[in-house]
Amino acid sequence: MPGYIFKLGAIFLGLILAAFLLANNILIAVSIIPLCLMAAGYFVEVPKEIRVKKTISKNRARVGELLSISLDVSVESGIGPVIICDVINGSFELVEGSNFHVVWKGFSPKTFKINYKVKCNASGTYSLEETKWRTKHPVCNYSENGVCHNNISVQIVPRLLELHKIRGLAAKSRVPMPQGALSTLGMTTHEFKEVRLYYPGDPFKSINWKVTSRNLFRGKVYPVVNEFEREGKKSVYIFLDTSPTMNFGTKSRNVIEYSIEAVNAFADYYLAQNCIVSLISFGSKKIVVPAGSGKMQYHRILRELMRIRDNTDDRKTVKKKVTSLAEIIYSNREHFVGVRPLFIVITRFCGSNSEALKKAVEDMSKYTVRNGNLPSIMMVNIIGYEMRIKKDIEKQAANLIESFMNIMSKELRNRCIWIDWNPARESLTSALLKQVVTAR
Repeated sequence: MPGYIFKLGAIFLGLILAAFLLANNILIAVSIIPLCLMAAGYFVEVPKEIRVKKTISKNRARVGELLSISLDVSVESGIGPVIICDVINGSFELVEGSNFHVVWKGFSPKTFKINYKVKCNASGTYSLEETKWRTKHPVCNYSENGVCHNNISVQIVPRLLELHKIRGLAAKSRVPMPQGALSTLGMTTHEFKEVRLYYPGDPFKSINWKVTSRNLFRGKVYPVVNEFEREGKKSVYIFLDTSPTMNFGTKSRNVIEYSIEAVNAFADYYLAQNCIVSLISFGSKKIVVPAGSGKMQYHRILRELMRIRDNTDDRKTVKKKVTSLAEIIYSNREHFVGVRPLFIVITRFCGSNSEALKKAVEDMSKYTVRNGNLPSIMMVNIIGYEMRIKKDIEKQAANLIESFMNIMSKELRNRCIWIDWNPARESLTSALLKQVVTAR
């Protein structure tokens, strides 16, 4: 028992002695009643021997998927209230039930169950082993705290955003997908891929004269060529921005998490098209996945993506070296020579990185092909200003900033395939479909 209990007991005993000496019955009653309660409380123990067994429905799930968590709690001894709080990470959102429970422990052993459901909004590996408890004395202002541990962890993988190709004879996609991009390796096969607009370097025998003649009646003077599959694999390099500018938004909705989902979607799509895919990061975190293909390469990329949030260091006192995209391009330049790959850059455009991105696009243009008038460089700009909006006036401010950034990025937009993706308004597929130009 704490020391103040003994001090109060000594005070009440002194009052009782004084009451006997003064023959004051009222003072005797006032002193002996609390003393008797304290004496009874001294022999009553707070609830102890608490055991918690935790189970989870899945050890691996995707972002946004519901997880059911169940706790079997047993209290063997003691009398009083028992407070159970199951600790969950800040990236989890409580959807159903409660992870906080209060019960009364009587004379007999107490067992009860706690069930609730959560949803995780960020990828990574999370530990769910801690369950904290607190017991209080039924009479005195006294409590005990403790923690129960269960060896439970869950892996949250990024959402797989499905990318679809728009097929049609009268459509040309400015997005450099593998079906519409030339491969520099292998011979042309007889497997038809699609039709696209002619650009310098295409052989004349590949011109589709029927479609070209129909376009002439519509006022289009550009020839249309047939595109066939090639032997060999297209090389795709994905560059992910991990600089502090990506840490924008809330715990449930942030730019870095949407960028991870975008990388996961592009990697899955291009690998399914039998491409060679590489993942390289620039910024404050170093991630390098060498070129590869197939399912094993997808799992390598997914494993590195899940480590991004695990290695996030929120301490602002630690300064990390930030590597620019131009430095990454220069250090890997020997891998681009002769391959003419497709470059995909996933970032968040702002005033601080505009010049660095311009320099990087200029360097990448030396190693890739030109799809029409633009090189095979796709810049995915994730707009995150609406992720922290709570009032209408803040929405107006976000639209104003977005318009200002569009003006700042005008020069860069004319140098590459520019994709504006606002996750608060649309899906990644919808953002890509905006780049489809109908040839009428």
